Amino acid sequence: MSMNQTVKKVICIMTALLLMMVFSPLHSTVSATSSEDYYFDFKSSKFTAPPESNFINWYNQNMLRRHTPHHNGYDSIFKITDSQYIDGKFQYGDFRKDLEGEWISIYAWSFSDGEPQWKKIGRAKTDSDGRIHYVIPNTERFGTGLHLIKLYVEGDGTEANMYIRVLDGNKKYVVFDIDGTLTIDDCENVIEYTSEFWNVIYNARKYEGAVEATKYYASRGYEILYLTARPYWLAEKTQRWLIRNGFPRGLIHTYEGSGIVSGSKAVSFKRDYLQSVKSRGVNFGYGNATSDIDAYFAVGLPGNRIFIIGEHAGLKGTTPVSSYPEHLSKLPE
Repeated sequence: MSMNQTVKKVICIMTALLLMMVFSPLHSTVSATSSEDYYFDFKSSKFTAPPESNFINWYNQNMLRRHTPHHNGYDSIFKITDSQYIDGKFQYGDFRKDLEGEWISIYAWSFSDGEPQWKKIGRAKTDSDGRIHYVIPNTERFGTGLHLIKLYVEGDGTEANMYIRVLDGNKKYVVFDIDGTLTIDDCENVIEYTSEFWNVIYNARKYEGAVEATKYYASRGYEILYLTARPYWLAEKTQRWLIRNGFPRGLIHTYEGSGIVSGSKAVSFKRDYLQSVKSRGVNFGYGNATSDIDAYFAVGLPGNRIFIIGEHAGLKGTTPVSSYPEHLSKLPE
């Protein structure tokens, strides 16, 4: 990590601490989202929750459940011929204490069904890291289309929601980085996370027109991929931020490690993931950092399909975005 990157991170953390001490809670004022089918919708009104069964472990039942749940389901893309699986991680509290040795019920809602409804497909017990890895049996394999997965914690009725996309060909994808691309800078995520320790609500500020840019593609049949170097344990918070601010539904992919990555590590992470989905049909990429630029070029996107906002706009022949409203005015109707 360069000296400039280190200084920037220190300033970011200090800014977060200062804001949390000085300002009162900041509440998001987000207009209601449309009912159009490209928005996040976890079909909660259609789900009939089973009775809570209480946790197996005494500590989980009497101590851990008192803390705020932070459960994560990890979105996935599969080809129709791939093995299918579901990954999730279950945690509580500001310090993300793992939920160990407890049962998770797994439900699916398949949007492509003629009359979709919730169906229980199995259950799995969390391991010592609070994780489940559930291999979907051949009899329950998903067909082509989009599938909503609900991971229901049997002990207290909390849950995580995720998506699985199954493809029998290509689909049009647009990739959006989040920090500094949709949010106004990389510090916003740090401030939002650290606000938990003061029990305040901070809504990471987004660029003017960022929501409209993602909606532009979603309304034209593109699927959105939100690709971020945030660690895996911020997947749930990332999902909530996107929903709270009215962004269209998309698959979220975070860094699989627990730390924050930047520079060459961020390039490798994003490049490797993009390589894995490249054959699925990645058409455009949005970012703000040199790591975004290098990752997009590494998987063959040309400069006129790489849109960069911020201080690196236009670097290495990419297409500069001075502002999203101005950028949107140049996109085809």
